[in-house]
Amino acid sequence: MFVFFDIDATLVDHDKAAEMAASKFLQHFAHLLPYSHEAKFLKAWHEVSDRHNDLYFRGEVSLIEQRRNRMRELFAHAEPVLSGEEADTRFQVYLEHYESNWNLFDDVLPCLDSLTRIPLGLISNGDLEQQLRKLKQTNLDGRFSTIMVSSEIGVSKPKPEIFLEACRRAGVSPESCIYVGDRLDVDALASRAVGMKGVWLNRKELPMPNLSVPVISTLSELERCLAGHER
Repeated sequence: MFVFFDIDATLVDHDKAAEMAASKFLQHFAHLLPYSHEAKFLKAWHEVSDRHNDLYFRGEVSLIEQRRNRMRELFAHAEPVLSGEEADTRFQVYLEHYESNWNLFDDVLPCLDSLTRIPLGLISNGDLEQQLRKLKQTNLDGRFSTIMVSSEIGVSKPKPEIFLEACRRAGVSPESCIYVGDRLDVDALASRAVGMKGVWLNRKELPMPNLSVPVISTLSELERCLAGHER
């Protein structure tokens, strides 16, 4: 048996780090942004981020273009024309706060410590360099024998190629693998489609559709999903 994990919102509390960084960003640029309340800005920030991240993960824009386009959309009201250099400078304000707030969920280390006899890996969408820094800052570097990040091969979840390439690098068949992630479609169902046992980590306790997918609300419950899987 080989257990793969997602990183963001599964091991690292991405949402909390992103929200704290976005709040700092608003404080810095409030005079240029058309938002009178933080809640309205955060809603807009998440919508803009999700939209442009989706384009990046689909390979339609580069990482730099994705970041610049986010800044240009956010500041379009006050500054219809924003240079690439200025967009980079503004995004850096967010990025510094985001990276300084990377932290693990409380259930991560106990879970990983309980799996010391099982080979572990990671399959994540994102930028390889940033994800490796994230692992180092949270003291997870060295915990995983196989790390597969979408920017390295130009293919993102939920496409099957990223899961299959991770299995190839680990030297295991998909059928012998479990994949744990926070998104039902992109993680649990997509990994199951290639033969892995996809486990949905439903931390937010979202409504559960009538699907035969193992569901846990915390990593402390993962052990019961592994019990019936061949080692």
